[in-house]
Amino acid sequence: MRSPFRSLALAGLVSLALSPAVAQAFEGVIEFTKTTGPVVTTYRYFVKGDRVRIEEVSSRGEVQGIMLVDTHDRTVTAISPERKLYMDVPNMRLPREVETDVKKTGEMKELAGYQCEKWTVRSDKEDRTLTYWVAADAFEFFIPLLETLNRKDEQAVFFLEIPDAGGVFPMLGVEQKLDGAEVSRLEVAKVTHGDQKTSLFEIPAGYNRFERN
Repeated sequence: MRSPFRSLALAGLVSLALSPAVAQAFEGVIEFTKTTGPVVTTYRYFVKGDRVRIEEVSSRGEVQGIMLVDTHDRTVTAISPERKLYMDVPNMRLPREVETDVKKTGEMKELAGYQCEKWTVRSDKEDRTLTYWVAADAFEFFIPLLETLNRKDEQAVFFLEIPDAGGVFPMLGVEQKLDGAEVSRLEVAKVTHGDQKTSLFEIPAGYNRFERN
């Protein structure tokens, strides 16, 4: 007599064989610039699981400030390498809601070594159009990162308005007024895959907590 469990096992193996492979979550470094008017600032995201280290880098290549973000616990710690201090960053800001019109155009072009799709988010009330060229590489950290940081700038706020945006990262984001005047630009220069040391996401030894009076 044929065992029903054997049939179930065979069915399971066939199902696994036909299922698409699950992409491994991105781990590595993303380097990009933010341009607002004449000011250009360089940033680096170091990503490992639920943790992201954000470095702000000077024009001379020196790290000016660091934020350690835990997207699981929703915590942010700011670190000053110069003063060897750290402090917890409380998040008291209410999420900002905007009325937007989102379009995923299907238009493609290559940026930073990725095939990117053009997405636009427009708000007449806010006098803004955001154009994102997004790449898919299991960038699952990005949406939780934006939610944890809860920033008020349009580049972040408008991206969170996009449905089903998990797993992508904007290789280029351009913020414009409705008359076409550019307000800000985020542009990825380099994406590097690779294991990241756990120590990158920890407060360095010898640093003291900054206490507000």
